[in-house]
Amino acid sequence: MPLLAPVLALVLGPGATAAEDGPRFAPPPVELGADLREDWNDLWRRFQDRNGRPDVQGPLLQPSPQLQYPEYELTLAVARHPLGLEADWNRRSRGARLWVHSDTEFRFINEWRIKERIPMGRAAALGLRFDRRELRGVNSAMLRLDFAFPNIAGSGAFIELRPIARLEKPDLDGELVVGWARPQVARVAARLLVFDPVNNATDALAQGRDSPQELRTIQRGPSFGASAELDLDAIPQLRARVSVGALFPSRTSLLFDPEADNAGDDGPPPFDYDRIQRAMLASGWLEWALPWAPIWLGADTTAVLAREDRYNLDRAILARVPEREFRSRIYALGHIDRDSPVGMRLHSEITVELAAQHRLTQLPAHESRLGRVARDRSWLGLLRVNWMPLRNLGVELGYFVLDRLAAGEGELPGLLRGTHHRFSTRLALAFDPHVRLTIGVGWDLDDREQPYDQSGMTLTARW
Repeated sequence: MPLLAPVLALVLGPGATAAEDGPRFAPPPVELGADLREDWNDLWRRFQDRNGRPDVQGPLLQPSPQLQYPEYELTLAVARHPLGLEADWNRRSRGARLWVHSDTEFRFINEWRIKERIPMGRAAALGLRFDRRELRGVNSAMLRLDFAFPNIAGSGAFIELRPIARLEKPDLDGELVVGWARPQVARVAARLLVFDPVNNATDALAQGRDSPQELRTIQRGPSFGASAELDLDAIPQLRARVSVGALFPSRTSLLFDPEADNAGDDGPPPFDYDRIQRAMLASGWLEWALPWAPIWLGADTTAVLAREDRYNLDRAILARVPEREFRSRIYALGHIDRDSPVGMRLHSEITVELAAQHRLTQLPAHESRLGRVARDRSWLGLLRVNWMPLRNLGVELGYFVLDRLAAGEGELPGLLRGTHHRFSTRLALAFDPHVRLTIGVGWDLDDREQPYDQSGMTLTARW
């Protein structure tokens, strides 16, 4: 795939220029607004990075409730960046952002995103994208190269070739994106994803060299995914996004070395089997900017249906592992600028985020040592206020509430159920338009004896 980049650069000619976000190190002001693009891409990253899932050879989603604690979703909500910064992050082709938050007395969970794009001749651009997520049930680090050909011959059409490099050769992936985009009008894109295209080649090479393999994974056919994405900005005060996608059924054989100790000390030797994985996913998002006030109202929803079927080598069914997850959210964002009449009277800049979100996860085949969670539902509400009485210094205060109901068998569902409240206090530093930083601690409103409850920070860099 990278070898096609110079060929396309010659064919497309000098009519296109690399996308640039204004002069380097002089970015435009931050534009407030939400966006669902990063959440959509995280779903595909979950499919792509099998080594980032708890069970490398397990199902596609693996929400893994057995690895969580009752307030885990509350911790993630406190830790993440404010929703109002998502639109600005997704508009830009270069920048960095991270959050780090306490998980236990000895461990942080964290998320890092870094992206850069530089011209590659007059017709193309080279992009670099690094995403690292270390959460409960996620341990993923992905480096992606983007050979981009934007605005081909001034038509608005674009092509992107995206190889994804890893240390594990069988887990290499690639993407091809074609589409059309016009600022303040729309962006339409079709994406083709290729999973593990060199898996069989590496296996054949290992077999030819008699290299030992405790587990061989052999693809019995190509593994593809595809998505169609529409971003609409043409209607005044209205922004929308619709995405649909599918991971087409792909069959893989898992063959264990009978002489290797694959079973460990507490189980029988594993047996060879075939698996077929597939998924369908869709998301929609709508945001309305009130024309008479600096307020944004929005709603979004996402659905993922994944399934893994396992067969023995005689094609008899062994297990069906369905996974279904549905998320929805409504929100309101408000912003009082320092230069507005209200902001001038208060000598302040204030940003408010109010949101309510619902999640339903269905795992009929889930099993763990503590029991099984077949149905896991949660409601989460938050109110977050960023107050900047000084141009570079302020505070960020947040109130978060979570109600979680897990149903199933055994001890685990009871451990996850409950209603929890948390208050977050952070110091906010802003060096606009380049750097924003928050750092602070949380307070458990349900525990009066030990109210201190985790610390964390967020950082956004723009250049």
